[in-house]
Amino acid sequence: MKKSMFLLAALLLLTASQLAAQVKTGADVVQPLDVYIRSAKIALATNPPEYDRALRNLHTARQHYPENSQVHFLLGSVWADKDEIDSMIVEYDLAKKYAPAKEWEKEEKSIDKIKDSKWVERFNRSVSLVNQSDSTEEQASRSDAHVNVDSLKSVANQIRGMAKEALRQCTLLKPSDFRAFSTRGLIYQRQGIVDSSLADLVKAEELFHRGELGDSTTNWYDTTNFFSGPEGKSTPAFEEYNKKYKKLSEEKRNRYRNLMLSLAACYYDKQMWEKTISLNRRMHGIDPNDINAIVTLADIFSRIGNEPEAFKWQEAVVSRDPGSKDTWYNMGIFYYNAAVRLQDSVEKYDREVRKSPDDTAASSMGKSYTAKRHDSFEKAIPRFAKVVEIDPKDQDSWRLLAICQYSMEQWSEAYPTLEKVTVFYPNDKNLCQMMKVTLAQLGRTEDLKAWSAKCP
Repeated sequence: MKKSMFLLAALLLLTASQLAAQVKTGADVVQPLDVYIRSAKIALATNPPEYDRALRNLHTARQHYPENSQVHFLLGSVWADKDEIDSMIVEYDLAKKYAPAKEWEKEEKSIDKIKDSKWVERFNRSVSLVNQSDSTEEQASRSDAHVNVDSLKSVANQIRGMAKEALRQCTLLKPSDFRAFSTRGLIYQRQGIVDSSLADLVKAEELFHRGELGDSTTNWYDTTNFFSGPEGKSTPAFEEYNKKYKKLSEEKRNRYRNLMLSLAACYYDKQMWEKTISLNRRMHGIDPNDINAIVTLADIFSRIGNEPEAFKWQEAVVSRDPGSKDTWYNMGIFYYNAAVRLQDSVEKYDREVRKSPDDTAASSMGKSYTAKRHDSFEKAIPRFAKVVEIDPKDQDSWRLLAICQYSMEQWSEAYPTLEKVTVFYPNDKNLCQMMKVTLAQLGRTEDLKAWSAKCP
């Protein structure tokens, strides 16, 4: 009897010790950690791997042993095999958090290889998708059927959505690599989502400066950092920056230039002129023959009313590309608009002089504005003449040329121009009246009679 009581007590003691190693939670009994890990490894070792069974064991282990790095390492590997990037990143980050330093050093290289491989696959996929979406959109632009155009544009946007998702995963896999942010920013830009594009491109440039130029500052957009004074003279900071840039490989320089072009275009779209100027000055600084930067600077200075700078950059464009019709036209418009703006001042002082003929101050001011107005028309004339020389069918430039010549009272030059322009614009009453005045000044009586019948 004593012997059976002893056995019963021993059995109860054994049961108690087993229960001490197994915490009961509700209806589930918590197993020792190595039980879950061993079961998961067995499931993963089968052919094919039993991922669901492995995940059930590891998720249970994660619930009860949340700070065990081995559980997170295994979960990260399972999600890597299943190509679930978000979950993989979460588990590997937790593994790093809880693993002893030596254990993490041992695992880190293999994890980095996995991340690099998956980054390359996704980045290449995104580039292919971007090219595919561009091709689809181009096809839409050539299509005549409205329904087909809408359908193709919808497909292009769906493809871009897939590309953005691949790039989002790239930013998780390698958050310090600027290329994914830059490419996604370009996609947003093509979709017209300017704020999202700007955020990605700013991030991309920040990463490029830190990773490729070894510069951790954040004042790359401050005009005074690289350039000073109204002439935009380069500073020592820019010279140092330029040296670093020139040491980059050709591929990286091209990537950086494309990044700055996209970023400058975003700032331009948002009319953030100071930053647009800063970026284009920088592009011009590292490549003085960058025609895009010169054209953009000419355009922006013209828009903000800085006439001396606008003209300087416009002249720089045509000196590098004398066949640039658009630049010659913009330069002509620049001076034409200046002359038109001066007209109000000329008329104002003319009225004052008519009221008070002895008002010498008003007379002097009127003459000054008239001279400036004539000077602007005079400078516009050869620029519009250059446009019609490049493109004789440019009707608007012929019209503006005629107005400038007429305003300068260049009757002999204005007549053949007006003769051509009135063919382009047969119902324009102002041009018709200009022709009548021109003919009268030239003493062409018979021609004047004919034109008087056309525009009495």
